[in-house]
Amino acid sequence: MEDADPSPPPIENRVSTEDMMKDHFNKTTIEKSREPISYSAEFSNRSDDDDNDDNFYDTAEPSRAKKVSIIGCGQVGMAIAYAILNQEIAGDISLVDMDGEKLEGEARDLRQGSAFHRRTTIEASTHYKVTENSHLVIVTAGLGRKPGESRLRLVEKNTNIMKSIIPKVLEYSPDTPICIVSNPCDIMTAIAAKIAGPSIPPGRIFGSGTCLDSSRLRSLIGRTLDISGQSVHGYIIGEHGDSSVPVWSSVRIGGVPFVDPVEGPSAVHRAMHRDVVKSGLEVIKRKGYTNWSIGLANAYIAEIVLNDGRSVVPLSTCVRGIHDIEKDVFLSYPCLLGANGVRRLLCIPLTKDEEEGFLKSADTVWDIQKGIWDEV
Repeated sequence: MEDADPSPPPIENRVSTEDMMKDHFNKTTIEKSREPISYSAEFSNRSDDDDNDDNFYDTAEPSRAKKVSIIGCGQVGMAIAYAILNQEIAGDISLVDMDGEKLEGEARDLRQGSAFHRRTTIEASTHYKVTENSHLVIVTAGLGRKPGESRLRLVEKNTNIMKSIIPKVLEYSPDTPICIVSNPCDIMTAIAAKIAGPSIPPGRIFGSGTCLDSSRLRSLIGRTLDISGQSVHGYIIGEHGDSSVPVWSSVRIGGVPFVDPVEGPSAVHRAMHRDVVKSGLEVIKRKGYTNWSIGLANAYIAEIVLNDGRSVVPLSTCVRGIHDIEKDVFLSYPCLLGANGVRRLLCIPLTKDEEEGFLKSADTVWDIQKGIWDEV
């Protein structure tokens, strides 16, 4: 008679399938991703209080008190506030702007609709104390683009504005993630990170970047094929502007590649990207500014941060060392976003043409950034 099977190990010694999967994919994911990168090579990518450790599955306690502060309450800032309010993302929205009279009018207008949405506290002030203990700060302040003006041309005018904002934000919310929307987004994000200094963990300050550009591409593909844009998956990376790079090799519709991997993108695909690049300017030419789409994009970002959603979003962050970039340049790249900002950068495979475009985008942004980088 054969010996009976040995008794199973005690339940506390058993390794669940889920634990084995986590262990396996944690190692795989770490190999294919990068921790957030400091704004300068002079400083470490890590800090003692940075919780972006090597455990991809490490979970932080989701935010219970959901407070968002918006700095700059022009068309873009108010569109973000309105989108957050309507989607009931935050329990507290704080608004800061230099124009106190207009700001109070905007706040009253929002409060007067309180019967039609979940209870939300709306505060407004010219003083940054109103932002105290924020779970996310969104900065939109800055001079807007004029018709025909490149985002990059705004850098000299908006740098001084950023210098006046970031120290005040950190005074009242030293641990908050900060999302930069001000144009030119990539350079302003880099400048904000440098103003904040090396004591702020890498990834804590990031830009909305090509989150909107990617949405525009997905929406365009969706309209073209008469399907929901939510069923279109793919990224635009690089500059939030003219030199952005569509990663056609990543675009999928229900798992099906949108571009033939052998033939690559056609003239039609390139025309679609041109349409995406100029879409913002087309809106500006007709109504003078863009606001609703960027409002929705940042409400999406806010929901992820406030609920520690751990979603992958193309955001502007330092990409030094990615694809051999040597400069302290910030560009959009697929990022794992959570309660403390960017947790990791996911190393997306690129074709030769896509990688060349990404490197060219880095050069384009750096050509402007280098003129003011040492003065920040």
